[in-house]
Amino acid sequence: MNVAILTFQFAHNYGALLQAYALKTYLQNHNMNAEIAPYYPDWARSEYAISPFAKGVPPKRRVRLALQYFKRKKQSRVFSRFIEEELKVNDAISEQKELVIWLDHHDCVICGSDQIWNNNITGDSSAYYAGGCKTRRISYAASLGTLQLTEVQKDNIKANLPYFSKISVREPSSAAKIAEMIQKEVRVVLDPVFLLKKDEWRKIAKSVNVESNYVLLYFLQENEELLNFAKAYAQEHNLRIYDIHPTMSKKHSGCKRLNNVGPKEFVWLIQNASCVCTNSFHATAFSVIFEKKLIHIPNGKSPERTISLLNRAGLELKKQGEFPFYDLSKCDSSSLYHEISESKVFIENALRREKNGDQDCNNDRR
Repeated sequence: MNVAILTFQFAHNYGALLQAYALKTYLQNHNMNAEIAPYYPDWARSEYAISPFAKGVPPKRRVRLALQYFKRKKQSRVFSRFIEEELKVNDAISEQKELVIWLDHHDCVICGSDQIWNNNITGDSSAYYAGGCKTRRISYAASLGTLQLTEVQKDNIKANLPYFSKISVREPSSAAKIAEMIQKEVRVVLDPVFLLKKDEWRKIAKSVNVESNYVLLYFLQENEELLNFAKAYAQEHNLRIYDIHPTMSKKHSGCKRLNNVGPKEFVWLIQNASCVCTNSFHATAFSVIFEKKLIHIPNGKSPERTISLLNRAGLELKKQGEFPFYDLSKCDSSSLYHEISESKVFIENALRREKNGDQDCNNDRR
């Protein structure tokens, strides 16, 4: 079966690229001919540009990019190499009409994972719902990325999701909202990074020259309280703090910034850290996978993602003001392992062709 994956494969972001790699690898390991849609819309080209002369970059940002260009160029190459070598995608399509033609050459389209249905990122386009596509559509661990549905999300959900063969999302509240709107079953599944085993992640991990005992700091949203918790823990346990960020964002005093860290280095740094301090969903996910010590306060923009994940891993979030420390090697993860198994079953069932000539595909055309 030829399967197209529609996701954020262009983002120079650790989680975006690793979840795309995980889903593609899992499908290939199960005898699917899986490829990622080479869709790179104009809004994304502007958002992830490192050149100040890139199309669509606002004037103020051009100045900032010019000042950061040489520093970010090497970092950018690490991500580009991962996209080319591991995801094997060339990002040739920028228009939705071209995307639909490309998708329709496949037996099935999987929309997801990541925040592909967050219109604060994608705008009002139906592209990430595979709008206009005639082939069979399913979603896997798609995320709305918002606490409340926007009017754009509601419109796209009503216009597109009733025609999906199977629907799954990453957060329970999103599943309930979508199911209520379209009166159709919506499953909750785990992010694709959980589809691969710990040993499979170790195989792609690339070592970094660091001291053996360290706290890894990775913030998607600045949080002074979380930073202070990391410093206090590091001082108590005599640990160095290494700080990473995909776009070389703000440095933190008392922390050593590591440059040229791509997805493979990201996995290795989490695997080998004495403790991980983060408000990133995917850094939290890999901390769960490698059963690390974790200092975590949820990202304020989309807190449900990590709260839901830690609950599945057998943990309750600490109350505000408490030291937000979790030892993931000591929690009861039986519920999480069950959900990993159920997530795999969902994919297998969703991709299984109907005996009556794939009738669901024909019924879902729009």
